[in-house]
Amino acid sequence: MRMIDLTEADLELLFKLKPAIERNIDKITDGFYNSVLGVDKLEQIILDHSSIERLKQTLRDHIVEIFDGSVDSHYISKRLTIAKIHKKVGLEPKWYLSAFQNLQNEFIGVIYDEVINDRERLKMVQTVTKLLNLEQQLVLEAYEKENIREKEEQYEMVKNELKQKIAEFSGELIDLSIDTNAAVEQLVASSNEVNDTFRRTASSALDSQEMAKGGRELLSKLNGQIAHIFERTTEMERSVSELSQFSRQIQKIVGAVQEIADQTKILSLNATIEAARAGEHGRGFSVVAQEVNRLAEDTKNTVVRIGELTAQSGGLTAQVVNEIRKVQELTESGKLQSDETSQLFSDILDTMHSSTQEIVTAQEEIRTLIHTIEGIGSTTAQTAASAEYFKSATANL
Repeated sequence: MRMIDLTEADLELLFKLKPAIERNIDKITDGFYNSVLGVDKLEQIILDHSSIERLKQTLRDHIVEIFDGSVDSHYISKRLTIAKIHKKVGLEPKWYLSAFQNLQNEFIGVIYDEVINDRERLKMVQTVTKLLNLEQQLVLEAYEKENIREKEEQYEMVKNELKQKIAEFSGELIDLSIDTNAAVEQLVASSNEVNDTFRRTASSALDSQEMAKGGRELLSKLNGQIAHIFERTTEMERSVSELSQFSRQIQKIVGAVQEIADQTKILSLNATIEAARAGEHGRGFSVVAQEVNRLAEDTKNTVVRIGELTAQSGGLTAQVVNEIRKVQELTESGKLQSDETSQLFSDILDTMHSSTQEIVTAQEEIRTLIHTIEGIGSTTAQTAASAEYFKSATANL
């Protein structure tokens, strides 16, 4: 009030102007609402919250009160209430200021019609503008306070809602982090078990690979022994064949000796006959002939026995040759099977080597996976700690 220089004299002057205002009150209110109703939005606000006649009566009372010449706490309180109502119905400050400008124009028109003295007229116009300025200050200040209050309420509402959402999100994030951490720990444990299994499998594969190498070496030695046996049986077959040839030669010799023995026996018989003819003179020769005959007989018997033994030896030799050939066939078959088995061992070794390499590679990948999972677990724990801190910090807002 001091700044706009509103004095007691001004209030007395306003009170002095009151009768003229009362005489022109309908003209003032009609002019005011004619300008207001020219704006569709303002008309809609009036129709949504009240009626034109009711608002005209309220404006009449308000205008008359302005010129009572009293600016006290009651006066100020009513203006603040009016500002809250305007704010509530959605009347923007620009419409309020425009409407007040129209009201001021109506007041000035009445002053020019009712007051003849120019100096007094100017003084009244100045006084009216001062009071209307005060009214505008009060209402706009109330507007501003109400705006600030609404913004603070809205801020508190948004802040509380945000706090609640953050708290819920942080709680869910903490729970999720705990569950994730537990799942990560379980996954790490399972991965470690799988890694141990792979390690044992790799160790077993290496042992099996060494055993397969040993088996292949044994098969290689066996192949050498089989080849040696095959060579020896071949030599044996050759020796037995030579023995068979010797037996046949012996049989030929036995035949020749038997023929000689037969001829010797005939000669012995002839000698005996001749000795008998010679009588006493041939007795000694007869004894010799008998001995020769006996020797021929023994030789024949021996040769027959040798022939029988040679025949048996030939039969046994044939059997031995047959068995040797069977052994050779079995040896050859065994060698082929041994070669196939050796090749199978080689294939198994190649496969096991490849599998072992794959197992080692998988083991390395699992180690990397475990390291990655542990990193995720560490990050999850940090996330949970951050969420807990964030939740606590939000609660203190």
